[in-house]
Parts: sequence; structure tokens; C-alpha cells
Amino acid sequence: MPLQHTLRHALLALILLSPVASATDAVQLPVPRQDNTIGLRYLVFETGGAGAEDSLPMIVGLHYSGAEPQVMVEYFDTLNIKARIVLPRGPYARPEGRSWFPAELGVMSQAAQDAVAFDSAGKLAEFMAAARERHPTRGKPVVVGVSYGGDMALLLVLRHPNTVAAAFPVAARLLPGWFPAANTCKPHCPPIRALHGEDDATVAIGPTREGVARLSTLDYDASLASYPGVAHDFDARMERDFAEQARKLVTANAKRD
Repeated sequence: MPLQHTLRHALLALILLSPVASATDAVQLPVPRQDNTIGLRYLVFETGGAGAEDSLPMIVGLHYSGAEPQVMVEYFDTLNIKARIVLPRGPYARPEGRSWFPAELGVMSQAAQDAVAFDSAGKLAEFMAAARERHPTRGKPVVVGVSYGGDMALLLVLRHPNTVAAAFPVAARLLPGWFPAANTCKPHCPPIRALHGEDDATVAIGPTREGVARLSTLDYDASLASYPGVAHDFDARMERDFAEQARKLVTANAKRD
């Protein structure tokens, strides 16, 4: 991630690890609770003044590689709706945090990489089902992920479409081997709303754009929003667009419940 995000996330981590959150902190953020289900640690908090026992829509946030779940907290501070945010911790250790993929991923064959990705997506689907049982939840979760976390958000729709209401993959890959043999969820596939920087040198936008377009031809509700001047990041413009779309989606789903 860019330096400005690294510094901002380092400050956020210090705030969240403090024993007591002061009302005078410069950054006004919810203080997440730590929890664990089916062996996966996660943070959880509510937005919009909702309480821990309220029945709420759930939004699952998936961090990028080499990070901890708390780096995702800031992406929800302008959501302005009552929702429950669940931030799982990647299962694989990295020198500076966690990941959804093992460190040796790059030396594996493509088939082995795909198998690892599918396994990780399956475990996340199990985690979200367990989290919905653990917390009073309305409807299926919305999932947003950054970088490798974005990969997971995409794979949840493609491999486990019945587990999510929508996916927002940010700066994510969409590899050829990830496409299912057939679309099994049409005409009610969860919408995919990808967000990607046009100057991303880590995950080039071209293949992801082509992949999203291919999904549309397979009758998935898929689109990609591109951001000029943005590299491999989830910048303020993207955060604002995600929050606006997530608010609309969650509000619409709540009216149907």
C-alpha cells in the first residue's frame, strides 16, 4: 500500500490497541470488540449508533496482505447506517501481519494457487455463516476486500454466491482459472462492484477490467469503476463511492426484509 496509507494505518493500530479510547482522540472511530469463531479471529463493531445485541445487516471487510483487521476500520467511518462490521483475520502469517494466501504462493503452479484460493474462499464462506449465527443478522453479508482481500470477495461470489448479498473487490485480481464452468446463480447473482486504480502497478487494471466484462457476458451483475491517478490503494474517492453504494444496497435490502 502507499506510504500515506501505511502511516495512517500505523496510527490507527496504535489507537485501537490503547486500553482506553479517549473522547478527545483526533480520529473518531468505533472501538471494535475481539472475537473468535470456527478458529478464525475477528473484530466486530456496530455503526450508526446500533448496539451489539441489535439484529443488523452485516458487512464483512477483508484486509490486504501483510495487514491486520484493524486497518479496515476507517473504511466504515462514514457509512451512517445501522450495520454490523465484521473484520476477520487472515489465516496465514506474514512478517508484518496476516494474509489470505501462504507466503509460498508465488512458487506454486497456477493450478495449486487456484486450489489454495478456492480453499480460502470456502473457509471464509464457513466463517461468515458462523458469524451470522453468532450475531443477530438481517440478510446475507455484504463483503468488501482490498488487494488479496478483494480476490476473496470476488471468489465468494463466484464459488459461494448464496453466502453474500454483494461484493466490492478493491484493487483485486480476477484470474482465468477462477471462472466457474457455468453460472449457477443467475438471474439472482450477487452484484459485483469492483473498484480499481488506473495507475495500479501491482495489480494492473486491464486483466481485471476484461474479467469483469467477461462476467457480464455470463449474466453476472458485474461492473468496474476505475480511478485515474490511483495506484494500488483504496483511496478517499473509492471509500466514498463504496460507502454510498453500500448504504443504498443495505437500505434496499432492509426494506425487503
